[in-house]
Amino acid sequence: MSTDSESPAPGGQFLVYQTEDGKLKIDVRFEGETVWLTQQRMAELFQTTKQNVGQHLKSIFAEGELV
Repeated sequence: MSTDSESPAPGGQFLVYQTEDGKLKIDVRFEGETVWLTQQRMAELFQTTKQNVGQHLKSIFAEGELV
């Protein structure tokens, strides 16, 4: 199970764990329609590096996909 010093957002809960067969699972509980993940959490979710997530986010904002 991955742990770090980040505290969960008020009103929500975020849990990252590994199943017995080695698969990474993420359990997210939230209020409202928005889920916030750090770049590190996104990297864990997609089994990639934080740097790769950062590159994709830069591209998304540069192309105006998110404003």
